[in-house]
Amino acid sequence: MKIHEQFLTALKSESRETFLLAMGHRLGVSAREIFAEDGPDSLRCARACNEVMIAIWSQLWASKEPSVQSYPDGEFLSILIDKADTGSARPYLRSAIESSLFFIRESGRPTS
Repeated sequence: MKIHEQFLTALKSESRETFLLAMGHRLGVSAREIFAEDGPDSLRCARACNEVMIAIWSQLWASKEPSVQSYPDGEFLSILIDKADTGSARPYLRSAIESSLFFIRESGRPTS
């Protein structure tokens, strides 16, 4: 199964909240590491990670609060990629997604 399909499956599963929390956490850790690198594009990349985290937290909040509007699940990954690409943070997003998918799979949480 491709990562996009795994991503959608996780969003539609009982593990949705755990998946979103894990992704947000992993991106936060990545942003901290990016700031520590202090490279020429570090700030731009960390900002992109921050924008992705805001979208993830908003999606999570919308899952909990019916009055909060969410992104459509089918478009959410594309939205995250667009935000990550503003600062060349796509590798960090991919890593966050893959490690979060691994976490829910290995923890025995339902993904279907």
